[in-house]
Amino acid sequence: MCVIMDNLNTHNNAAAKEWLSRYPKMSFRYTPTHASWTNPIECPFGIMTRQGLQQAVHQSTEELAHFPRHYIKEHSKRCVPFAWTSGPGKLRKMIKPTRRFQKSRMN
Repeated sequence: MCVIMDNLNTHNNAAAKEWLSRYPKMSFRYTPTHASWTNPIECPFGIMTRQGLQQAVHQSTEELAHFPRHYIKEHSKRCVPFAWTSGPGKLRKMIKPTRRFQKSRMN
């Protein structure tokens, strides 16, 4: 089994390695640096961040927790299919560097 994660430094620190050592059948696989666009969930969260969270000031954790629910509810009223603008060409360009990166992480 493997866990796929981005390259956040906390995903490869001593605590992460210690956790992994307790589960020998598990392995970590990392997405390439600067390739968050390949992760489908990053797109809507990035949009939500730019459209509301960056400018927001929340007075409580409850207010902060309410924001994503409210945003999704309102967005759902006017949503359209997501238009993937990167295209297959950009994805193909990432394949070789991604494979090299994954091999370097396994060593």
